[in-house]
Amino acid sequence: MNQTKQTRQLIVVSVLAIMALTGCASSDSYPVPHGSAHLDCRGEGNTTVVLMAGIGDDSTVWKPLRETLGPDVRTCAWDYPGVGKSSGTSPMTAGVAAAALDATLTAAGIDQPVVLVGHSIAGLTVRLFVGLHPDDVAGVVLFDPTVSSFAHRYNFSEFQPAWDGAMSAREVEAVTAWPDIPFEILRHDASVNHDRGVVDVEVEAAWTAGQDDFAALARRGVVTEVADSGHYVHLDQPQIAAETVLRVLDQVE
Repeated sequence: MNQTKQTRQLIVVSVLAIMALTGCASSDSYPVPHGSAHLDCRGEGNTTVVLMAGIGDDSTVWKPLRETLGPDVRTCAWDYPGVGKSSGTSPMTAGVAAAALDATLTAAGIDQPVVLVGHSIAGLTVRLFVGLHPDDVAGVVLFDPTVSSFAHRYNFSEFQPAWDGAMSAREVEAVTAWPDIPFEILRHDASVNHDRGVVDVEVEAAWTAGQDDFAALARRGVVTEVADSGHYVHLDQPQIAAETVLRVLDQVE
């Protein structure tokens, strides 16, 4: 056997070994309305879990959760237009993001229905997406999602891309009910946010009430406050976050 052939065989063996350890992996960007959207997929499983980060965060924020879930869960981390490896223009709204997500999943050939997992501002996108595409979503897990009453109060122009909060709120408020799917919200520990000086009492009360109303969109919607976690529940408590995702997966598979 010549040296070139031996080298090629070693490369093939190495690639197969990596795939065996990490599961099938792919990473690419896809054309969507108003730009492009990047999707990074890892692991294997019957149902794809689509991970959607909060405002200004890219898909790398999901690394701890993905490591906790392990290679037997198929996860695809998404960068919405204008963030991370995606491109796009301001302002972003829930409608623009939902259209981009739909285009991404279609272009990437992702089998549906999927389980949507989102943080913060992704809650607005998820609320609208499920309303528009009820047959494409099998279950939802949200970590401290933004609610429409909060979005009405703020325009997130200090982040890139900028979000039109008021427009997003109007878009999502048109969705008043979801299909009967498993839906869990994990919200922050109010005492942690208080200690960190993140929000005041009025905002805290409005956020809590809004998340309770959000969960009520689905018959099986529940809200759980996660002790010792701030706004980034999935980073502060990745084990609890992973257990919640697995619990929803168990109900849909």
